Amino acid sequence: MNMDMVYVLNKDGKPLMATTRGGRVRYLLKEKKARVVSSTPFTIQLNYDTPDITQDLILGIDPGRTNIGVAVVKEDGQCVFSAHLETRNKEVPLLMKKRAAFRRQHRTQDRRRKRQRRAIAAGTTVESNTIERLLPGYEKPIVCHHIRNKEARFNNRSRPAGWLTPTANHLLQTHINLIAKIAKVLPITKVVVELNRFAFMAMDNPNIRRWEYQQGSLYGLGSVEDAVYAQQDGHCLFCKKPIDHYHHVVPRHKGGSETLANRCGLCEKHHALVHKDKAWAEKLVTRKGGMNKKYHALSVLNQIIPFLMEYLGEETPYDVYATDGKSTKGFRIAKNVPKEHYTDAYCIACSILDADTKVSAPAEPFKLKQFRRHDRQSCIRQMVDRKYLLDGKVVATNRHKAIEQKSDSLEEFREAYGDAAVSQLTVRPHLPQYKDMTRIMPGAVMAFNGSVGVMQSSIVGSFYKSTKGHKATPRRCVLLAQNAGMVFNPA
Repeated sequence: MNMDMVYVLNKDGKPLMATTRGGRVRYLLKEKKARVVSSTPFTIQLNYDTPDITQDLILGIDPGRTNIGVAVVKEDGQCVFSAHLETRNKEVPLLMKKRAAFRRQHRTQDRRRKRQRRAIAAGTTVESNTIERLLPGYEKPIVCHHIRNKEARFNNRSRPAGWLTPTANHLLQTHINLIAKIAKVLPITKVVVELNRFAFMAMDNPNIRRWEYQQGSLYGLGSVEDAVYAQQDGHCLFCKKPIDHYHHVVPRHKGGSETLANRCGLCEKHHALVHKDKAWAEKLVTRKGGMNKKYHALSVLNQIIPFLMEYLGEETPYDVYATDGKSTKGFRIAKNVPKEHYTDAYCIACSILDADTKVSAPAEPFKLKQFRRHDRQSCIRQMVDRKYLLDGKVVATNRHKAIEQKSDSLEEFREAYGDAAVSQLTVRPHLPQYKDMTRIMPGAVMAFNGSVGVMQSSIVGSFYKSTKGHKATPRRCVLLAQNAGMVFNPA
């Protein structure tokens, strides 16, 4: 279906009705009455004036966190567009943690020290070089050393109405951008969204009573450790011994949380095994994963759906409708439509049509993949560790041992050999290694040995790899289009 459709824009770039008249399209292109705007989806723009006569088109949206299905349907049930989008929403929490780490390092190592030096040089410190300041959230004044008396920048920010977490905000914007991308090639008039409000406690316990919703996993318990103790009956996760350690399944320095899903109780023996043996660490993840029921994707959908409906109702000219998952499932089963994200979107769009409308499942959809367009660390590849050398040989790395660092630090070298040996060391400073700013970013459309694809990743100086698995050296690749965020995977 999608491959037979040609999407048409008028002279001003506004979308018209899609057509399957391939002969007419070839004639217009041959006579220079139209030009090709995009190859995927195949879109042409007319070079002459034409009346903007369109029909009602219904856009169905199957929301999701990692996979979003969309379909555009005529009032007679014919599907003129269907697509499946693979988002990058799971990357956002990891990127935010990296961003927070960079900001924390910048504040502690740079800004504060500069403020101290400037305050001392300007003579803005008081006697004994201290200042007492009453900060928000504190009952007693805090003593600040060598710092000018400026307003505190933490704990004084208010969240505006409608504030969302970065993960939820990114997902909301992804849905909005996807709708706008489709509206550039098709004259959409109506939008149907599947609304689902998930009750996670009811999903765990279908027989839950109304008053039990206020009694979560920590109800009546003082801490997460108490909840872990109650969940495991005071025994180790692997054996019947008492709990000696409350272990993080995913370590805090790798983004692990303090939630019940990421904590477990272990005895002394198994706690040591988990830290020393990778096989036991994997066994722990499997064992704990069996105890958890995670609803991350459903949780973020619960957050964004109301904002998405508000945006469609207030910021767009479309007529907005809503349906639910139960109705979508019933419609799909009644019409014998296979279960996929894009077929669900098709059923969602057809839900507002007449019951006797002829329905047929859409063919293979367009594949879209979302890429990051702006890399904040695009210029720096990595920070090289500080090296300490003795007679040209590296004997220590960094002044203090970094996380997961296996080699000795300068602190450990000093403890082992003394200050006299340290004085004989030469230092190779840690400096940034910069990336090539002219490099091709992932998401670019390229020709790999003549086969068109989207670049998934690259090894600098070696080869580029496409989303289809094609590999080619840079000399055998031709750049066709830069990263546009949401990229259609060429046929």
